[in-house]
Amino acid sequence: MFKRIALFMRKMDSKSRLPVISLLLIGVLATHPVFYSCSDKAIGADGTVIAEFEWNGKHHITLEEMMQEISELPEYKQRQYQDKSGLETYMLLMAESRLILNLAREQKLNEDAEILKKVQDYLHELMVKKITTQEVDDKLALSEDDYMAHYEAHKEDYVRPAQVRLLCITLINKERAYEVSAEIKAGKDIADAAQELSDRGELVGPGANASSPGDTDYFSRDSYPAGTEPFLDAAFTAERGTLHDDVIEVDVQGQKYYMMFRKDEARDEYQKPFEDEDVRKSVERKAEREKREALMMEWIKQLRERAEVKTYIDRIPEAEPEEPAEEATEEPEPEE
Repeated sequence: MFKRIALFMRKMDSKSRLPVISLLLIGVLATHPVFYSCSDKAIGADGTVIAEFEWNGKHHITLEEMMQEISELPEYKQRQYQDKSGLETYMLLMAESRLILNLAREQKLNEDAEILKKVQDYLHELMVKKITTQEVDDKLALSEDDYMAHYEAHKEDYVRPAQVRLLCITLINKERAYEVSAEIKAGKDIADAAQELSDRGELVGPGANASSPGDTDYFSRDSYPAGTEPFLDAAFTAERGTLHDDVIEVDVQGQKYYMMFRKDEARDEYQKPFEDEDVRKSVERKAEREKREALMMEWIKQLRERAEVKTYIDRIPEAEPEEPAEEATEEPEPEE
């Protein structure tokens, strides 16, 4: 609890903290010395006292409990409290949080119904998480054979489809597209044409790569939306290294595109092996998820059978149909 309040206070800007709390803390520290030099440590039964205050009794903070709290923080936060200045900051945050907590208790917020409800809800959440970990997650152990079996059963998920790579020009102006096509047929290099069009900002769609104009990178038949079939058919049936300078017209959601290309690379369908790093990670993740779901379903089934759960679906009322909104009608104007 103290740690949560301390971290909450840490997130607040120093100018936005309640001045009353800061002044109260200063007053407490002024009347009850909390700093001890290395030669003047106060060693108690519970550890080395580094701060103390009076609030309906004596309270103190020890070096040991502060270091324990810090050790439970994420590593990146721990780095903020490694030197003496950082430790002093954390000590003050602990003191402030305890003062706030004491004030809350004094106002009987520990009896507040809304807070107690949230505490109860959180308690239930932690209990469910803990029992699920015990009954499901701790039993989730898969062997190398389990992973391999999952891979073999889902090999089709790890197939890289046939792909091609083009130097492609895609335009939305039909007249311009045919002008460029005529230039390419007359001997202009398609790569030079793509560079010039890119410099003028005319390239769109496949090949509109500013850093490498015309380069589509590798793509498969399912890389582009419906309407591009004429382009895809031409790209996948063309011979590698051939120039398809005729204009291909496609229509994608009502927008027409005009395309021409040179086929630079092609690679066949490829079955990715289990040993591939990305494949293995995917197999492990999916196999563990499936095993966890199976364990969870079996566990819940056992709980239902043990409790002899009965359900009465017919007692759940049907949702009432929504009434259609009434159309607004204009009032007839009175005749003069």
